[in-house]
Amino acid sequence: MNNKNDRPILEAALGSGEVVADILMKGDLLADIPLIGTAWKICRAGDNIRQRLFSAKLVAFIQDLDSHSQGKIDEIKSKIESSHEEAVKVGETLLMILEQITDMEKPQILARLFLSYIDGVISVVELQRIAQGINIAFVEDLKNFLLATDFEDEDDTRFANLIATGFVGIRAGSNFDELGQMFYVKTEMGRKLHAAHSHIPLL
Repeated sequence: MNNKNDRPILEAALGSGEVVADILMKGDLLADIPLIGTAWKICRAGDNIRQRLFSAKLVAFIQDLDSHSQGKIDEIKSKIESSHEEAVKVGETLLMILEQITDMEKPQILARLFLSYIDGVISVVELQRIAQGINIAFVEDLKNFLLATDFEDEDDTRFANLIATGFVGIRAGSNFDELGQMFYVKTEMGRKLHAAHSHIPLL
């Protein structure tokens, strides 16, 4: 999640787009994910700014996947082939979120989420719900949340802005000393996001 690494992709998308096209040409894995593969082909054929920006987000997404071993790539393809209906749901979710997001750091987070789904850390429904939360989160709040391990029972306002995402909830004080206090805590979905993001993919 490094802005400096993101800039060449975005600049290429807004410029000639040749760098993006070259990377997408190598992204055979995209073609195997229902709907994402179709969007990829459309982006390759088009040349307007919106398509270039979407192409840049696709590149940021697949670059993280392509960094893994061939064994992992084969496992992803096998998972997709094993259940077409589920693969379509995943493709729909990724397509809609990638199209909507406005920060170039989120595709990498989505890629980690996708790999955790492949390894069975989260279910397809959990992937869909978490992806929706990632979409509406401000990226700096999201990054702070993913790095934090110490706010489970603190009177801390750092994560108040993430309540709408479903990753953070509010707990009222439960004893006399805590009377009138509100505590920000990870929800079950927030814990799933942490588990998925910190997961080290198998193979």
